[in-house]
Amino acid sequence: MNSADYLLWLCRWLTDGAAMCLFGTAWFLLSLVPGGLGSRLGHAWQPRLARLRWLILLATLCALPLHNAILADSWADSWQISSLAMLAGESSIGRAWCWQLAAALLLVLSGHAGQRAGAAPVTALLATALLASLTLSGHAAMNEGWLGVVHQLNDLLHLLAAAAWLGALPLVLQLMRQTGPWRQPAMQALIRFSTAGHALVAVVILTGMGNFYLINGSLLPDGFSAYTILLGLKLLAILGMVLLAVFNRYYLVPRMRDKRSAIPWLIRAVNMQIALCLLALALLACLGTLDPH
Repeated sequence: MNSADYLLWLCRWLTDGAAMCLFGTAWFLLSLVPGGLGSRLGHAWQPRLARLRWLILLATLCALPLHNAILADSWADSWQISSLAMLAGESSIGRAWCWQLAAALLLVLSGHAGQRAGAAPVTALLATALLASLTLSGHAAMNEGWLGVVHQLNDLLHLLAAAAWLGALPLVLQLMRQTGPWRQPAMQALIRFSTAGHALVAVVILTGMGNFYLINGSLLPDGFSAYTILLGLKLLAILGMVLLAVFNRYYLVPRMRDKRSAIPWLIRAVNMQIALCLLALALLACLGTLDPH
């Protein structure tokens, strides 16, 4: 384990988190926020989304040299064009990276194209493509044939459901601060999100169990290892997010109509969910580089 491993973990964490936030924000604006408020929030969030696009591109560009440094066990060869070209063209890691780079470039270009009405659909589509590229290497690509296809599709569904749920949380915070004529449509969007969250959480849990079964061959861990310990911590983080989501949906959100004092509590609860989400993504970045056995 060297510094390149830790930097690659950081790149994976940044890429996963930014891609999920892009997809979650676009999905939320398209599906759950009433039209006028959705346009207003979409315009206000463009600078934030632009920074996320550039962050994804930067992290993606850094990832291939880091893979090269890890495989060569040396920083000296990490930026050699010949070895980078060989890694990109002749390995599953490199081919997956090429698709990821293409999606990252298209995300940046789409942000600079100045699209307005079509911005959210294009962002959602390209973020989906980026998340799909993450399933082309690592544990999701460990199986071959139809089982490999099932594993990758299951992993993509897991990522999309998690992104729709957790990637939208920063926008949820923005909705809770709406006042005046925007308060009522914001309340409507929050209730819709809370309701949709039931299905999203169920999909995240079921596809997560499916991923573990396809990796491990059983729903029970083989024993104690770095992989199982980190996986256990990730499950605890997800459990915390689920409990907070239930508390928000059935206790805090119904009280927002009549008791404005519920809003600060809901903001705290959502911030805690975001913190747990960042922890879970950091653990996911580490798990993706470890041997599950």
